[in-house]
Amino acid sequence: MEGERVREPGSGRGLLTGTGPADSVAIYKEIARIIDEGRRAALATVIATQASSPGLPGFKMLVFPDGTALGTVGGGALEARIIREAQDALAEDAPRLVEVELAPGTQDNLGMICGGVARVYIEPIAPRSRVVVFGAGHVGAAVAHIATVAGFRAVVVDDRPEFADREMLVADEVMVSDLPDAARSVHMDSSTYVVIVTRGHAFDREVLAECLRRRPRPAYIGMIGSRSKVRATFDALLGEGLSQEDVACVHAPIGLDIGAKTAQEIAVAIVAEMIAVKNGKI
Repeated sequence: MEGERVREPGSGRGLLTGTGPADSVAIYKEIARIIDEGRRAALATVIATQASSPGLPGFKMLVFPDGTALGTVGGGALEARIIREAQDALAEDAPRLVEVELAPGTQDNLGMICGGVARVYIEPIAPRSRVVVFGAGHVGAAVAHIATVAGFRAVVVDDRPEFADREMLVADEVMVSDLPDAARSVHMDSSTYVVIVTRGHAFDREVLAECLRRRPRPAYIGMIGSRSKVRATFDALLGEGLSQEDVACVHAPIGLDIGAKTAQEIAVAIVAEMIAVKNGKI
């Protein structure tokens, strides 16, 4: 499809001469793919021009962190500048409005002589934060549902097929797997949230141990349980060679203290704590 070519920053290879409907569709499809896969990019859109700017209002370009791009804002010096600005916007995770004044006689990638001014809006595309919920019982199912409503991408893991039921759970992904095996193998990074609400203390401890050994460590690890159960679990992990620093990062008992009683209320408290961590309030 026209518009699906990606090029090196500032080069003419794969240059698109405009961003018509086919090109825009390719960009929007790629944005959906980026969000679904948890990747990042920045969308640059020409919103206004003066004189003979190479880009026209509506031209779009999707810029990836490594400086490669899909689409065009007009090529040449304008495009090279916008790619740099888009990378900066990604680093700062903040949108920006850029005004580029092209000197008279500037050449674009088609060899055309341009000048004028282009105003370009650059918007970082942020993926949904990912939460991995170990345990598909009443609390786990409620956490996945509420986390999804709150904008998280929810993955639920359980070793019981009758609980890990795609038809019954509100989640983006459901896995039937041995719990410790999943804790070792499921994708996690420094932006992943982990909720451990399995059907038993032994499973909770095994999953927690594996999650604490992951590098990079997830942004949030929470485990359900009473204070006495949490203390016993931590003592066991310290005896297995994990450090005090390791266990100190665990949110346990899990969730904000809102007096939650039901599974749904506990899930609200857990997701609220995750949001607080994501927004730097904890």
